[in-house]
Amino acid sequence: MSINSNQRKQFLLKELLRIGYKSNEIECLAKKTLYDLEMIVISAKSERGNSIETYNARMEIEEEAE
Repeated sequence: MSINSNQRKQFLLKELLRIGYKSNEIECLAKKTLYDLEMIVISAKSERGNSIETYNARMEIEEEAE
């Protein structure tokens, strides 16, 4: 099952709420792009010391080229 960008955005907003963002902040962030939300979640988690796993297709392509 694949998820669409709307579902991903909702997941990220819930993740920010879980991290400790206030609901009025979440409402403002809901207008951001999916990419911006991804970056905000990654930044928030790294500030709190959580390990972040990201998938970077460009890095994978470069590794395959070597």
